Amino acid sequence: MSVLQWVLLALVCGIIELASAGLWFLWLALAALLTSLGAQIGWLISLQSQLLVFAVFTLVFIVFTRPLALRFLETRDTPSNVNALIGQHGIVTKAITPFEYGQVKVNGEIWTATAGENIDADVRILVTGIQGVKLMVKKAPLE
Repeated sequence: MSVLQWVLLALVCGIIELASAGLWFLWLALAALLTSLGAQIGWLISLQSQLLVFAVFTLVFIVFTRPLALRFLETRDTPSNVNALIGQHGIVTKAITPFEYGQVKVNGEIWTATAGENIDADVRILVTGIQGVKLMVKKAPLE
């Protein structure tokens, strides 16, 4: 491949990365740029050597630098939708037993709930997880 083709590949990968923001195509773009540099200098003459260098750079970038970049770019977003309910408190509106679903009211909404223990109505609960469309709850600790 020519130097221009490697640069075009890098540009295409860069555009895809900007559209997806998954930190996959970024490494392909960088590997293509480095391969084009090697081809320009004359170190990589054959197609096989260019492809090998491209593959090695891509693998190294993905294995070693992607996890670091993901940690560095980790956002502090607050959970949304149903996952935001985990850790919330509510009140049992229909008693829950280990073998029968009950109902709880969390943030003004009624949810079907399950628990590994008997919980009577009007008892304060803590949402510990979500199983499909049902909340997993336990008795809230006394504060």
